[in-house]
Amino acid sequence: MVRDLLVVTPEGTSLETRINDRDIRHLHAFSDERKQAVMRRIMSRKPDKTEQLNGRNDFEKTLLKLRREGYGLIDLQRHEASFSSVWYRRGVSVLGRRREHVTMLVWEADEPGPQTTVLIWRV
Repeated sequence: MVRDLLVVTPEGTSLETRINDRDIRHLHAFSDERKQAVMRRIMSRKPDKTEQLNGRNDFEKTLLKLRREGYGLIDLQRHEASFSSVWYRRGVSVLGRRREHVTMLVWEADEPGPQTTVLIWRV
């Protein structure tokens, strides 16, 4: 069910993500008010770090890394030839303050191969 939602097949290439039912449950459990507040904060500033990845498996590798580091899915958007996902976790800074970490993954079906953009914010 979830895989069918996220299969992108432009001209013979396909990407089946590893977004699972646990991720979808976290997405639905994350309140809309909180999600809107997080999205407002990240969209009002530049990312702290941006990476361009061009490998075929880079999206899945990055997604698995985020899950391993304790991130939870809070937003998922499908576009015509791409999709984006936003991942969130709370952390503690060096000085003991609470800090939020937000990562947006954007997967695009480009020629000659897929491209993944990783945008990272610490708010």
